[in-house]
Amino acid sequence: MSRLNSVVRSLIRSRWAQGAALSSGVAEEFARAYVVPEEADAISAARTLRKQGLEVSLSYLPASDDESESPAMILQTLSDLGELAQGAELSVKPSSLGLRTDGASATTVLDELCRAAGEAGAVVTLEMQGAHEYQPTLDLWRRARDEHPHLGITLPADIRMAERDVAQVAAGGARVRLCVGSYPVPPSMGYRRERDKQLALVRCLRVAMESGAYAMLASHDPTLIAIAQDLARHNAIPRDGFEFQMFYGVRPLEQRRLADIGFRSRTYVPFGPAWFEYLSTRIAARPRTAFSYLRAVADKS
Repeated sequence: MSRLNSVVRSLIRSRWAQGAALSSGVAEEFARAYVVPEEADAISAARTLRKQGLEVSLSYLPASDDESESPAMILQTLSDLGELAQGAELSVKPSSLGLRTDGASATTVLDELCRAAGEAGAVVTLEMQGAHEYQPTLDLWRRARDEHPHLGITLPADIRMAERDVAQVAAGGARVRLCVGSYPVPPSMGYRRERDKQLALVRCLRVAMESGAYAMLASHDPTLIAIAQDLARHNAIPRDGFEFQMFYGVRPLEQRRLADIGFRSRTYVPFGPAWFEYLSTRIAARPRTAFSYLRAVADKS
């Protein structure tokens, strides 16, 4: 199955599939369900989600040659959110802060974002962009968190080092997002089997909850969602003392169900010019969706 998935991913990312999808309109049809291209659409989506009782996490998708403008765009979006910014999360990619070229400058930019978010009643969470950027991102988070205690960090459990670090991160009561990452991890640095990744995620979640962190479980897996609820009960954590995070357009009824029964449920809303790259990556990661996508492209080509 993994070999078949690899073939599907290659096909999704091929020039033929991309060209056919964009020219036929298939990409735009799929995009509306999972990503919002424009900032105005993101704010509209945030307003709708709030009316449904859901919290919101906004993630800007910059063009690959335009990452330097991301902080300004994030600040503008924060301003345009108005009262919707209260309680919102800004999910920020370290590369958009300049971490790959200048760690000191990235710290300064992150400080500015955190200050603006705090004034608006929002929070910032750093994403994790792959195993090789794991330690620089964690170091950036540690430098900034002294001044910004609500700054969150993402720890992908499929990277083995996450289990080492979650206890230390959690001990300070940090906001920690736990997930199985979407970036490839070298075998020497991570787990390969899906079951091993899921077990690692459960171990990280248990440590986070037992150590006093504000845990954010980023998963759509029903079993993991149930385990999180059991762990919260066992550790006397109230329903608003942790949260579930899910992608925009994925299991929306489950997201609303969790909110309806009193859990904090947050929807991750990606938006920006790199929407197609995001879309193709998401589709390639979900084989069932990929087959439907390729069939639609072929039918309209």
